[in-house]
Amino acid sequence: AEPLGIWKLSGPAATRLVPQLERLGALRSAEPSRSRDALVRFTDPLATPELGYHLYAVGADQAEPPGPGFPITVLDSGIDLFHPDFAGRPDTIALNPQSVDRDDQDTYHGTTVGSTAAAAVNGVGAEGIYPLARLRTYDLADLSDSSVIAGIAAAVKAGPSVINLSLGGSSASRAEYEAIQFAVGSGSLVVAASGNELGAGNPTLFPASYPHVLTVGAVDREGNSSVFSSASPAVDLVAPGEDIPLQNPTDADLFALESGTSFAAPIVAAAAAWVRTVRGAMSPTQLADLLRSSATDIDAVGFDERTGFGLLSIPAALAAPIPRNDPQEPNDEVRQVIAGGLFRAAKPFVASKFAAALDATEDPADVYRVSVPKNQKLTVRVTPTADVGVLLLEPGTRPGSSRRIAVSDRAGRGVETVTWTNRGRGAAVIYLQVELGSRPGGVANPGYAVALTRARAPR
Repeated sequence: AEPLGIWKLSGPAATRLVPQLERLGALRSAEPSRSRDALVRFTDPLATPELGYHLYAVGADQAEPPGPGFPITVLDSGIDLFHPDFAGRPDTIALNPQSVDRDDQDTYHGTTVGSTAAAAVNGVGAEGIYPLARLRTYDLADLSDSSVIAGIAAAVKAGPSVINLSLGGSSASRAEYEAIQFAVGSGSLVVAASGNELGAGNPTLFPASYPHVLTVGAVDREGNSSVFSSASPAVDLVAPGEDIPLQNPTDADLFALESGTSFAAPIVAAAAAWVRTVRGAMSPTQLADLLRSSATDIDAVGFDERTGFGLLSIPAALAAPIPRNDPQEPNDEVRQVIAGGLFRAAKPFVASKFAAALDATEDPADVYRVSVPKNQKLTVRVTPTADVGVLLLEPGTRPGSSRRIAVSDRAGRGVETVTWTNRGRGAAVIYLQVELGSRPGGVANPGYAVALTRARAPR
């Protein structure tokens, strides 16, 4: 570093020159060159292999976490920003005022979630999966749909991030669903806890069961599915969710151990932000698929409703091939592809040939805009790897509505073909919809290839 007046010398050269420079009065200082760690991890008291087992279970000890990068946004009961794990923590942004009562376990839920994801390495308390993450927090006034929607809107306004939702209920909300799809379409990955209702009838829970949500179940210290962890086709993967430590905010000798899928979700959310930071730009769908495909299969062979595709593995996600992008997601319905629908701009018209994929819970249908010149006959051939149905739709009388004009839904994996002729006075915009059939045949993420041709229509 010559401009700074700093030089590095070999051992023999330093032994010879340092005394000479000192005699000449030309030496400011001399010191050995020491190795540096980007982050001295697993030194906080609650990060030992016994207390912080969850860090090791997902491989956080096998890779160096990056510096601040793709953000994590926690929508919860707020974070105690004066807690030892957060006091003075850089890159911690409150998107609204945080109202936390240290004597109220419910309002401290968000602090535990935030600590699990991103607690600082500072010699006290716990360590997060991604300690240097850019952490955003939004305090939900309550757990109502309207509060969650407001939180998602604030998260989207702040910019793309991994949004953690350690909450849920048994009632679906159209408005909440659309807010989540808007977040995904705006570049954010939404991660949700699967729920703790396995022993209470195992109801379908939301937002865990919405499409395009990465849903996380819980496992115990031994890697077995937690007895409380809700099971469903929507579960994507699992992470430790039992005995997750949280430092007492006022007594360094005390800590709590928390259990629930609420604390498995931020482990995955933090890992997602870590992987996204290290591996660079990718869509939320690609990031979710990467975490699912690189998970370590446990329990039943292959996908199962208790553990999804398996246990989160950070090292595997850092090394696995990035899945192919499906650039128009979310495009599950007409409203999501038209201008002024869910998004301000329309999705682009599709090319003559393209490929995409479906998923029974995450992506059950795809809709595309197709332009057909006047007096042209459109032919669409869809070659799937599983049973699919293909429809052509024309715009209805209400924005976002549509009417079927052609359908092909053969049993099995055969090629589906639909045609339509534009007899109008000008070019027409119609919609192509590809959806999973009634017998997908157990194919995970069934793919399909589309070929569109246009020819002059016979008179």
